[in-house]
Order: sequence, then structure tokens, then C-alpha cells
Amino acid sequence: MISGPGWHLACPACGAALGDEAALPPDVRCPGCGAVYPTLAGTGGARSLLPAGRREHFAAFLADYTKIRLAERRGSDDPAHFLALPGCPPDHPIAWQWALRRRTFAALTRQVLPRLGPGLKALDLGAGVGWLSHRLSDLGHHPCAVDLSADPQDGLGAARHYRPLWPRLQAEFDRLPFPDGEADLAIFNASLHYSTDYRATLAEALRVLRPGGALVVLESPIYRRDESGRRMIEERHADFARRFGTRSESIPSREYLTWKALDDLARDLGIAWRRVTPWYGWRWAMRPWIARLKRRREPSRFAILWARKPR
Repeated sequence: MISGPGWHLACPACGAALGDEAALPPDVRCPGCGAVYPTLAGTGGARSLLPAGRREHFAAFLADYTKIRLAERRGSDDPAHFLALPGCPPDHPIAWQWALRRRTFAALTRQVLPRLGPGLKALDLGAGVGWLSHRLSDLGHHPCAVDLSADPQDGLGAARHYRPLWPRLQAEFDRLPFPDGEADLAIFNASLHYSTDYRATLAEALRVLRPGGALVVLESPIYRRDESGRRMIEERHADFARRFGTRSESIPSREYLTWKALDDLARDLGIAWRRVTPWYGWRWAMRPWIARLKRRREPSRFAILWARKPR
């Protein structure tokens, strides 16, 4: 059973109202353009809101993405694994990433969410297995999880282990299946860098926010210089090719941000970024100094960026 206030859906192809997500049949037909949006088998109720042709468009990306993430042991069939997140055993292959995520989440809950008010309708964009939606629900908010991956071990299908459940939608960032002003909060959950057009992606998130609603960006890599970001991309794709047999570049994701690009986006979109910098420990803080000593490219930085939609 879905808890909390209803989420109203709109056709991502034509914009026609589809109705309250909780009241929709397993397969819903758009009254405007006739597109059919099915509930996905094996996911415990996640629904696909991808327009015709877009599933095929993302098929190669999702195949590579799932292959790499499962090889990195990100997936699981164990409900206890998901219920503990962002907690993670120290011997897990990506325990260091979850350690960062715990500190990001702690900073979010201490320094951002209290300023936004209680009971928020919160879009978890790039939700993955839904751990952030689960934690937001525990805090009294009303999440809706959005991701391209519906994998039962590492995507929206894995969120079936959580209770109470919340809406889980397979959708793309640039065609969010909601009417204008539907959400109070939109969080890019370590996911904005998967965008192919930052301005379009952020503009779409702002569209579905109510006036005064908050846009939040978590854990997307930020550099001072474009050259550093380009070098990171090449290193990453070469590493994927060596370890997994694919460069994973079927979709031209941007993959990094720069401080200048963020300033330009804020100006273009009429918003003002506020920055929170979580403390990730001394080893993380020393990375720029070590890179300089070893004559390596600058490492990425993480920050929590948030902004209000103009009223």
C-alpha cells in the first residue's frame, strides 16, 4: 500500500493528466495520445513512464549500467542489505562510497531539510534501489522514486523490500511524468551528472516544483577546470573497458560539473545556489594536495547544492 498524499501523474509524451498514481490500473492508457504505461513485472509495482521508443533508446545504456553495477556487487537479494542503507559492512567492495553517502545524508538532514519544512512531497531523482526515499519516508516526508533502472537487485525493483511503499516510476529526467508544481522538493541523488543537457534537466525539475520549492543536487563530481573533468571521463571509460569489456558511453552523459558551469546555470535558470560542504574525513580533504604533489589531475569535489524555485 502506498502511504502519504497522492502523486498526480501526467503523460510525459503529451502532458495529459493521467490521475492519482495510487488509483491507476496496472496498465494505464493516456487519454490524450493513447500511450500505454505498464506496471513492470518482477518489481513489486514499479511503473514505466517512458514514452514510446525511449525504452529502446536507453536499452544499451541500461545493459551496460546494470552489468557494471552488479559486477561491482552493488546489487543484492537480501532485504536486510537495503534496510540498512546507507549503512554498509566495512568489508563490502564499495563500503567507501557508502561511507561518503552517509556523511552526505547526515549533512542533508541537519543543514538543508530542516529549512524546508515538514511533510514534503519529495522527488528522489536517480533513486536507484530507493534507500533515500526510504529514509525520507522515515523522516515524515512523502517520496516518489524516479530512475531509469528497474532492476530487481539494483534498481527500482529492489525497493519492493521497503515498507511502507511509495510510488516508483521508471522515467527520464528531461520528461518527468508530473504536472507543473506537483512537488515540494526535487533531489538529484548522485545522478545529475547522468544528464545530457544540464539546463534542460534542471529546467524540467523546476517545472514540477511548486513556487518556493527546493532543488537539491547531491554527490555529482565538481571540478575547477573542464580539462580535469574531461580527463576523468577518459580514465573512467578506459577503466570500464578494461574491467567490464564496455566503455559505457552509449548515452552522451555530461558526467561532471564545474563551478563556472553551475554559476552559468543559476543565471540562466533564475536561481541562486546555496552550498553545504559535508566533512568526508582527512583522507578526502587531502586529495587535492596529494594530486598536486604527484602531478595528477585535480580530484573531484562533492557539495550539496540547493536552490529555491522563484515564487
